[in-house]
Amino acid sequence: MPKISALDRSSRLLLSVIGFPLTLAQCLVTAHEQRKYEPEGWQADIGSRKLYVNVTGQGTPTIVLEAGMGGCSLDWSLVVPALSEMANVIAYDRAGFGWSAASPSLPTCAAYVEDLRALLRTLGAAPPYLLVGHSYGGLIMRLFASQYPEETCGLVLVDAAHEDRYLQEQGSVQRQEQLKASRKRYRLGYLLAPLGIPRMLKQPIGSKRLPAQWGAQVRALGYRPGAYRAAYAELLALAESGRQLKDARPLSQDLPVVVLSAGLQNEEWLQDQQKLLHLTRRTKQIIVECSWHSIHIHEPAAVIDAIKNLLYELKWPVHSMKARSLM
Repeated sequence: MPKISALDRSSRLLLSVIGFPLTLAQCLVTAHEQRKYEPEGWQADIGSRKLYVNVTGQGTPTIVLEAGMGGCSLDWSLVVPALSEMANVIAYDRAGFGWSAASPSLPTCAAYVEDLRALLRTLGAAPPYLLVGHSYGGLIMRLFASQYPEETCGLVLVDAAHEDRYLQEQGSVQRQEQLKASRKRYRLGYLLAPLGIPRMLKQPIGSKRLPAQWGAQVRALGYRPGAYRAAYAELLALAESGRQLKDARPLSQDLPVVVLSAGLQNEEWLQDQQKLLHLTRRTKQIIVECSWHSIHIHEPAAVIDAIKNLLYELKWPVHSMKARSLM
């Protein structure tokens, strides 16, 4: 499996030493931002590492939110308040992103699933879980549901990627060229992040679409060298993650699945969304016509409504009068 090479690691260290004044400045600014932006949650020790988590709301089932590639828990800021009025909500940062500690050596979907399950056990969050995943996060949630069907009561895929997108034998030539360009860009960011070059160029890891009250925190977290390391490693492991989904056992055919698709995506992406409609016999699609990829940011009400309706379909009570008034 491709991973960050010894040559890349050595080159990064050498550049950091050669550009020591810039490296020092980046360290000082990063330390200042860490003090400035105190998270609402905490770092939970799962044994192998510490993962940042923010738990809100109460009741069952537990709603678990998984961000897209390079994303973090803050990506869900526009939907968490409403969801927390309905049930217990867990938003967390994958290893290496946001406020979480370094990523695993092989950051694949399978590794993330085990991290997430360890986190849920650490929190004492009992199943069942209603899993919500955006983009690449949708792959992680699908694999969780495949491996732990008895713990999963529902799945909401928010413009989720399909594994074919990351497999050379399945993806189009155009898609393979896009992946190649992304690898070059992320490699450059990985090498130069300790010097603060991405900060100078205003190119952080993470969402650039959140409102200012959260956007500043996302940028601060995304300029950290660790964020670029995690994103580059995740990208290099995409093909292996795709194969893990291909080899996974099918989802339980009784599992309710909602495929939320962004209507403003390109034709190739929309075709991949159609492939997700065959996951279970209880899979349905909702096309959010006026939304781009990050539906939970562009049209958060669509995500909230999809989860709320799935809760009612599952016959789980919504836990506040305010939440019922959203109907």
